[in-house]
Amino acid sequence: MHENRTQLEQLNATVRTLRSKCAWTNALTHESLRTYLIEESYEVLDAIAEQNPSLLKEELGDLYFQILLHSLIAEEHGQFGLDDVAETLNAKLLRRNRHIFDEQGQVRQEIITDVDEIIRVWDAAKQAERAGQPRKRKNAGLPAGLPALALAQKLLDRHARAGSEQAATGLVSQQVRERVTDERSLAAELTALSARAEELGLDAESVLRAALGQQYGAETDATTSRKSPLKR
Repeated sequence: MHENRTQLEQLNATVRTLRSKCAWTNALTHESLRTYLIEESYEVLDAIAEQNPSLLKEELGDLYFQILLHSLIAEEHGQFGLDDVAETLNAKLLRRNRHIFDEQGQVRQEIITDVDEIIRVWDAAKQAERAGQPRKRKNAGLPAGLPALALAQKLLDRHARAGSEQAATGLVSQQVRERVTDERSLAAELTALSARAEELGLDAESVLRAALGQQYGAETDATTSRKSPLKR
């Protein structure tokens, strides 16, 4: 191992060696890595929930390994490499954070600190990116693979920021507002709804996904709302 390499350079070299000499790693594709990417992401969330810095450091490393592998596979196909990923991300951060950076990427002398204005500037930058570009995603740019509950909340937030009539305000009844007033009552309500879905033999995730598709035209995975008798 070369002592003058940075830790990131050493890691990248290790991954390249694995890719070239390990039969299992060499057989990996973007498609076969999808499951691992999801698993590693949830393990990062678990480490955060445990408030365990040592575990979080390890899990972030596992997640970064996925990024290195995907970048290396793309490089092998002549598409892009890790440096291109970093360059694209840096350009996006500079472009979307105009409350901090000017058009030349320099830090502004006067920085916006009002959160509402920061969000407005961010949204304006995203809209400018999309101007004249073909629409690549449905769901207001949200991935359809998000868990249905997370997708629902993010869709509602996007509609609220756009001033849409489909924002959350009009969907909440007075009875729900009275029952749900904090985290504890929200958890109780969600648990009760999950229990009721179980009683009805319905898959709550699929039911919510179907509703999002009908109400918001959200692109969702087509799955049955009835629970399989084989699932326990």
